[in-house]
Amino acid sequence: MRVDKVALRAAHDLGLAAWFGGYYMGAVALNGVSREVDDPTQRARVANAGWFRWAAVVPVAVTAHLFGAGGLTRIQGCPGGPTALGRLRAGITGAAMLATLESGRLGRQVVRYGDVPVATAVQPIAATPAPVARAQRRLRVVQWLIPALTGSLLVLDALQQEVDGGTRLLPRLTCRIARRVPFLR
Repeated sequence: MRVDKVALRAAHDLGLAAWFGGYYMGAVALNGVSREVDDPTQRARVANAGWFRWAAVVPVAVTAHLFGAGGLTRIQGCPGGPTALGRLRAGITGAAMLATLESGRLGRQVVRYGDVPVATAVQPIAATPAPVARAQRRLRVVQWLIPALTGSLLVLDALQQEVDGGTRLLPRLTCRIARRVPFLR
């Protein structure tokens, strides 16, 4: 057992787990609980206070995941260039990073308008100013997009561990799929 490989795998997996778990918890609990605040002008403030605390952890989680992924790729090598699975994972990771950045941008946009009435952190009401309502509607989608993308990376990891198991079956399988899907070429 190589210690460097274990450390890289731990960074990869812990970073991805934190990235997925934090956004999933936020979508389920943090945004949902904002409806419990009696004053509708304080609901976004309460949820955003929690999200901005989480925002300090996000770069650490994403960096750990990327560091681990890059290190594992260097150690394991990739004869003949990146596999279709590697390209798929890179595409999903890129999309998750963009969604994460967009989530932060939209959250800051909501905060910029101050204490405005909202139903929840991601649901406007009739009295919500139009720019805040637009940002909230986008946040409502992005809040689920991030855990969906990072969760799919977790599923791909599990699939690779189970199917590949050193047999190189999964890369052959994904290469066949990639030949049929234009954006994976």
